[in-house]
Amino acid sequence: MLEKYGGAINDRMQQVGNRLGSRGFTIVELLIVIVIIGILAALIIVAYNGIQSRARDTDRIVKVKAIAKAIEQYYVDKGYYPTIQDGGGYESSCGSQTDNWGHCDRNKVLTDAIAPYLKVDPESLSNATQGNYYYYYTSQSTNSWQYYGLSVKLEGSGGQSDGGYYTNEYEVGNSPDYCMDKYSGSNANWHWVSANTRCGGGD
Repeated sequence: MLEKYGGAINDRMQQVGNRLGSRGFTIVELLIVIVIIGILAALIIVAYNGIQSRARDTDRIVKVKAIAKAIEQYYVDKGYYPTIQDGGGYESSCGSQTDNWGHCDRNKVLTDAIAPYLKVDPESLSNATQGNYYYYYTSQSTNSWQYYGLSVKLEGSGGQSDGGYYTNEYEVGNSPDYCMDKYSGSNANWHWVSANTRCGGGD
């Protein structure tokens, strides 16, 4: 897109230069050039911001996959997944690691559990450091911690290709897969369900 507009802008400026010859620019011609430069700058900024956003999402996806791999290694050794329900990273500050109904503490429980396989700062999973793009983990005691879900919120729609419920999150784990296979619509939601269920539809 930038090449298309850039070529048209260059052609227009060439035409203006040819017409001017030895005479100076008129005010109107100067304004036209300024407007063209402004449009080109805006297009470049939009394209740059999009590239930066996709790069940040790529880093998040790489990280959530690495954490998932460590969780699976934990399962091989223990026979169950980390025993945390509703381990969301949606607190305003980690600080003491016990803020907001213990959610930040649950992040620390998760990172401590997988520490032999992967070192992760618990605050790096929370909105204290990640803003709206935090991580979420949950499992259930009623199925002996045999299922889990892990996700990270994205700036773009990269979650559309992961097979999970959310288009704005990248989801891993067997809970998202199970819920999408068994339920449809909002019933397939595996976030924030009770300790007795692993999907919004139940079970």
